Amino acid sequence: MSEYGDSWQGSPGSIEYKPGRIGFVLLLCLSSAGILGGVFLLWYIPTVGLGNISPILPYVLGSVLLAGGIFVVVGAISISIAVMNQKVFFPAGFRGLLVRFFLPIMVMVGRGILGIPRIRIERAFIEVNNHLVRLMKRRFKPEKILILMPHCIQYENCKIKITKEVKNCVGCGRCEIGELIDISERYGVNLFVSTGGTIARKKVHEYKPDAVIAVACERDLTSGVQDAYPLPVLAIVNRRPRGYCEQTGVAVEEIKQALHDLLG
Repeated sequence: MSEYGDSWQGSPGSIEYKPGRIGFVLLLCLSSAGILGGVFLLWYIPTVGLGNISPILPYVLGSVLLAGGIFVVVGAISISIAVMNQKVFFPAGFRGLLVRFFLPIMVMVGRGILGIPRIRIERAFIEVNNHLVRLMKRRFKPEKILILMPHCIQYENCKIKITKEVKNCVGCGRCEIGELIDISERYGVNLFVSTGGTIARKKVHEYKPDAVIAVACERDLTSGVQDAYPLPVLAIVNRRPRGYCEQTGVAVEEIKQALHDLLG
């Protein structure tokens, strides 16, 4: 008998943290306000010097910066609408704006000015990213979906190497790998257990999937979503009853739900 007993069904759950969409929207708005303030300073400070060169140059610069400010405001409002509602036009475009433009600024404002822990911003980003991916309402072929799992999900005392070939697993039930193999075979999707972010990116390049379901900690998921863009990624935070990178787990039902969302 294992140390967990015959009735053990996988890694126990971690304490859940629900970041909430309202807090995310407030941080997004504060970030936008900071950008607008910077835009104003960029216009105001050079105005005196530009005016001495030509009276029209301050207005040219002002027009360019105004257009940039409008872009920021419209983008922030559009993402906020997408976050708070179930219907929105061009969710893929808004996801790109969030991933490439707003996220780095939100982390800087949240951590540097407001003192918000990075993990809370990352959790909120993951939730909003998943929401926008689902709003895309795209349907994918099973063979074009890749499930990426971290190697720390494997039972820590297991002697079988599954990072090269996941089907080496014998399905002892001490971790969720056996269940995940069953799911991958039932739905016909690809499953890979990665030893790190570099290997995960290599496998994405190798498989060339149309969509990814990724399980990891918040930091790895956030960087992974950014690296994989514009590839749609449904990110699932792992369970860490013993801390980072040690006997982690995953809610298998969340994997099934993500597959349902992608397959239709």
